[in-house]
Amino acid sequence: MAVVGTTFRVTLPDGNVLAQDQLPGAILTLGDGSGAHRRIRIDAVEPDPRDPLGEVLLYTLSEPDAATGQWRNACNPDPDGRRLGFPLPGMFTPDGRYVASPGASPGASPGASPGASPGASPGASNGASGGGVAGRILITCTGGAEGKCVRFGYKPWRTAPDGTSLEPYYQACVRLVRADYGGDGAGHTRNGTPIDLFDRIGIQRDETAPGMTLEAAFDPQGAVCVAHPRLPDLTSLNALAQLYPRLAGRVGPQDCNEGVSALLFVRSVGR
Repeated sequence: MAVVGTTFRVTLPDGNVLAQDQLPGAILTLGDGSGAHRRIRIDAVEPDPRDPLGEVLLYTLSEPDAATGQWRNACNPDPDGRRLGFPLPGMFTPDGRYVASPGASPGASPGASPGASPGASPGASNGASGGGVAGRILITCTGGAEGKCVRFGYKPWRTAPDGTSLEPYYQACVRLVRADYGGDGAGHTRNGTPIDLFDRIGIQRDETAPGMTLEAAFDPQGAVCVAHPRLPDLTSLNALAQLYPRLAGRVGPQDCNEGVSALLFVRSVGR
């Protein structure tokens, strides 16, 4: 099995590649890098209606319930209330860094799970860790930061209009969505908190966001500056400056504005 973009590509022993509409019913055995494995079943496949290029496919995925053994949806609801997921080649390290995989993974055929392919569990915050990255895959749900950022348009396998890779934008987006200001994998947000993000390359446009002000600017390493924390009950400007030396002198609205050099910017409701 290989992953191309967000698509499972299953090749049978005779060399034939299964069409996507043949995948429902397939059971994949995925390892998490620690020696543990989980079985994930593909129940349905559909194109992402938000993707104008038609590259992103969304899968309904299920796994056995640990208590009952009954198959249940593997994903939590996303902002639209749907429970969908998809694979990505590569892995996330414990500090939230995305490492793309250059290779394909051995995998499963429909109705069986003979080949373990390394990867992350659906909905995992940081994906798989440990071992080499070649051949690794992760499975993300559409409610998670990893999935949201692909659907926002920051496809790590694609390039920006100027020809530069979108992988740094994808990494910056994941940290932005999580409010991972320090770039260490520690998020400072809660599910359902509204944000408005934008860039300078035309993927997410800078539009009016009533009631919101600039929160922070991000690059792949975390926040470049922070004007105000997304949720002040989770952290403060003083705490961020003390915990992350890179933010010293870069916190507060006087030291963080839309003119700083960054890949992505985010607005949220100041509290």
